[in-house]
Amino acid sequence: MIAKISATENLGGALGYNFKKVEKGDAEVILSKGLYQPAEGEFKMEEVLRDMQALLPQHCRTKKSVFHCSLNPHSDERLSDERLATLAEEYMQALGYGSQPYIVFKHHDIEREHIHIVSLRVNEQGEKINDRFEKRRSKRITDALEQKYGLIPSTPTQEQVLQKASTEKPLNESVENRKTKVERLLRAVLAHYKFASLGELNAILAHYHLTAEEVKTEVRGKRYDGLVYLLTDDEGKKESMPIAASELGRGLGHTAITNHIKRSKSALKTDIPKVRQRVLMAMRTSPSSEADLKKSLIQQGLRVVLRRNKVGRIYGVTFIDDKEGIAFNGSRLGKGYSANVFAQYLQDTGQNPFLDETRYPNSLGEGAEGRDKTRDISQKISHVFPKKSDVFSEKSDVFHDNSESDNLIDELLDDTLETLAAPAGNDDWKEAAWQRKLRKQSRVRLGRRKH
Repeated sequence: MIAKISATENLGGALGYNFKKVEKGDAEVILSKGLYQPAEGEFKMEEVLRDMQALLPQHCRTKKSVFHCSLNPHSDERLSDERLATLAEEYMQALGYGSQPYIVFKHHDIEREHIHIVSLRVNEQGEKINDRFEKRRSKRITDALEQKYGLIPSTPTQEQVLQKASTEKPLNESVENRKTKVERLLRAVLAHYKFASLGELNAILAHYHLTAEEVKTEVRGKRYDGLVYLLTDDEGKKESMPIAASELGRGLGHTAITNHIKRSKSALKTDIPKVRQRVLMAMRTSPSSEADLKKSLIQQGLRVVLRRNKVGRIYGVTFIDDKEGIAFNGSRLGKGYSANVFAQYLQDTGQNPFLDETRYPNSLGEGAEGRDKTRDISQKISHVFPKKSDVFSEKSDVFHDNSESDNLIDELLDDTLETLAAPAGNDDWKEAAWQRKLRKQSRVRLGRRKH
C-alpha cells in the first residue's frame, strides 16, 4: 500500500477535488471523524467545509494547514469499504491524526480502487500536528498494515527488483524514471549482496546492466571521493551519461559503499572455504570451454564473471552466489584461483591444474606444500622486519580489493611467493594498481631522528 501525502493551504480545493468525483459517481464517502453526521447520510461539500473551517483557530500561524493523502493498495487487491475504512482509521491514528477531524473518500474512477483522506494539520489549540519524518513514518505504517491484514505488498521485494532488473533496461525511459529504477536496484543489491571491493560490486551490477565508477576531485587542497553509476549494454559498454550517487538519495555514495565493504569483509571470511570447494568441484569436471565452465559453475550454484582487456586476455574473475548474495574475486579464494590460472586453463584445457590434489586438496586449503613454503618465507622475513603493528599503520584501503596486502611486509611476502609459484598474474590489474598507490599513501612515514 503506497501513501502519497501533500500539504496545502486550500481546504476548499482539497475537498472540492474529492466531492466533484462524488458528484460524477466516481467516488463516495466511506468514513468521517469529528465532523457533523448528516441524518440522511449524504455529505455535502459546503457543510464539511464549514465544519472544518470552524475547527481551525482564527490566528493560525501554519500556512499549509490542510492534510491531503491518498492510500493506494496493490492493483490486484480487492478490499471492502469496511476494510478500507479500517485501514484509513488505523493509518491516521498511527500518523498522529487520530484526534483530528477528517473525511475519507473511496475513488473508483480508475481500475485500481484507492482512498483519499482530507484533514487538518493544526489542532484546536493552534498547535501543528507533528510532521517530522512524515513520509518515513508513513512508509513504516503502511508496511505494518500490509503485514497485519495480509495485503499484497505494493513495494516490490528485493528479489522482484533484482529479477526484473536482469531482464529490462531503463535506458529508453525518462531521466527521472531511470534514476528511480537505478536507485531501487542499487538498494536491493546492497540489501542482498556482500562484496569486498568495487570490482566485486561491478561484477554483480553487470548482470543488471549497470556499473559504478569512482571519481576523485580536489577542492582547496582537500581531496573528495565520489561515485557515479552508468547504464551498460549486454557487452558491458557504457550507454548513458553518468548518474551521480548524490542524485539517487542517501546511502548510495562513496562513504556508504565503503562502509558496506567494511562490514562485508569480516562476514565473507567464513564463506571462502565453501565457495572455494564449489569452484574446485566444477573445475574437476574438466570443462572443455568457457561455456562449459560457466555451466559447471552454475550447477554448483555459482555465476562467474570473466573480465577481459582490449586484446581479449582475461585479467579478472569473480564468482557470485546470487542465492546467498556473496561475491568473491578469484584471488580472494587463494592464489590458485586467480584470473591468471583460469586464463591459462582456457588456453589449454588439456592441462587441468585443479586435478592435482597436492595443490588443490579437498580439505579446502591451498595445499600442504604451499602452506609450508608460505610459513617458511614468512618466518624468514619476520626476523628481518619488525611486526607491522610496531612500525606500520593498521589503516588500509577498504574501497578497492585489498586481498593481496596492505603493508610492505605483506607486499614483499606476496612478491616472493609469486616468484616461487607461478607466472605473474593479477585478478584485476586496475584494482591492484590502486592498492599499491593507496598503500603508499596510508603508510606512516617515520621522521628522521634528531641528534
